[in-house]
Amino acid sequence: MIELSVNGKAFSFDGDEEMPLLWFIRENAELSGTKYGCGIGQCGACTVHMDGEAVRSCSIPMAEAAGADIKTIKNLADSEKLHFVQRAWIAEDVPQCGY
Repeated sequence: MIELSVNGKAFSFDGDEEMPLLWFIRENAELSGTKYGCGIGQCGACTVHMDGEAVRSCSIPMAEAAGADIKTIKNLADSEKLHFVQRAWIAEDVPQCGY
């Protein structure tokens, strides 16, 4: 049994330990903000923070995520105030990707 936290919510996973973290986030945690892009950890569409470090979730097996604290892009939107990254995107007029 793999235990982990996603955006502050505790989860247990009793499945394929080689399954990429990306699919757990999208299918089990039901968070669609973390995207599938290339599937080889190059494009960055699947980036999450794992224990405070940016990682490509498409290349992290569930076994490696055991006990981890995962933060997704959705975590930025869970407060009344804009996150500093969101403020920077607005200030710099950054377009969103087409995913």
